[in-house]
Amino acid sequence: MGTKMILFLLTFLFLYGGINFYFFFRARSVLHFTGLLQGLALILILLLIIAPVLVRVAESFHLEPLARTIACIGYIWMAFVFFFFFLSVSLELIRALHKLIDPSASVVTLKTASFWLSVILSFVLVVYGYIDAGRIRVKHLEIKTQQVLPENGKLRIVQISDVHVGIIIRGDSLTPILEAVKQANPDILVSTGDLLDGELDNIMQDATQFAAIQARYGKFAVLGNHEYYAGLDRSLAFTKAAGFDLLRDDVRHAAGITIFGEDDITGRRSGNAPEKESFKKALSEKHNGFVLLLKHQPHIQRGANFNLQLSGHTHGGQLFPFGLLVKIYFPKIYGLHKLGENKLLYISRGTGTWGPPVRVFAPPEITVIDLIGKK
Repeated sequence: MGTKMILFLLTFLFLYGGINFYFFFRARSVLHFTGLLQGLALILILLLIIAPVLVRVAESFHLEPLARTIACIGYIWMAFVFFFFFLSVSLELIRALHKLIDPSASVVTLKTASFWLSVILSFVLVVYGYIDAGRIRVKHLEIKTQQVLPENGKLRIVQISDVHVGIIIRGDSLTPILEAVKQANPDILVSTGDLLDGELDNIMQDATQFAAIQARYGKFAVLGNHEYYAGLDRSLAFTKAAGFDLLRDDVRHAAGITIFGEDDITGRRSGNAPEKESFKKALSEKHNGFVLLLKHQPHIQRGANFNLQLSGHTHGGQLFPFGLLVKIYFPKIYGLHKLGENKLLYISRGTGTWGPPVRVFAPPEITVIDLIGKK
């Protein structure tokens, strides 16, 4: 494990631990539990804080049923406590303002009411978000170009991104995603990273489900950061078994367009994917025909020449209002953005989930892009 990953893990545990202890102290102040009950509650909170780490440990020892159980409990709780923190802080600010306006208001009553309202609303949001995370949307885009395209001048590109096949999303959970892709009838199918997540055994049977999907002019994929976290060799094998032509700073020509596939920055930082100067040079040159760039994280490389960049990574925030924090690092977190003349960026909300199998105001999607060009 690299130094940056250790620092990230420690930072995450510190912040996530703080949110959990905030819940613990709020609950204690309202429920007034002491003694043995308080000790048990504290132990439970500590176990929930380190649940993401316990999942990876169980995976590394090939204890998949245990890992799945911990993941389901730990990640659902993660969504709940995140919503509770946001709602509770917001309501406490309102309570403080109300106290300033009406000093006679009962502090204890308002404090108890804000706690229980936060609990109830958090529970409702988790249930809603869990259900909504399984309802795949199909986002349709029509992009016109002056470039010549095969046959009738129309080319359908279907994008999936951030599926995160792993401890939670696998087997029957993949069915809605695969059915939506099949019904879209892609000419070209692309995966813009994080197809895989986790170190599971027996994962190749899920790859065969993707392999069954046909695309007339081919299936292309790039790596995301989670493919490196899951193990590069395993990720490469899974992506290829899923029937994708994996582009790691590579170029392909299909259906009259040029497809660039850029490796994720995680690989560069770890030394597993040194940047190819030939790829960088080719991407900066002008090309005849439509140029499609596949890149997991929605960074825009200065000097890159493309007509459409497809990215993911942000999940559209996944859990409102987490998207507001994501915007600090990625000002563009979802949707179609015009970067210049004949130069577009589309960022998918993602098809699966990371961590909590919950989405609130950021529903999952596959993207159907119809290129309309000259015959």
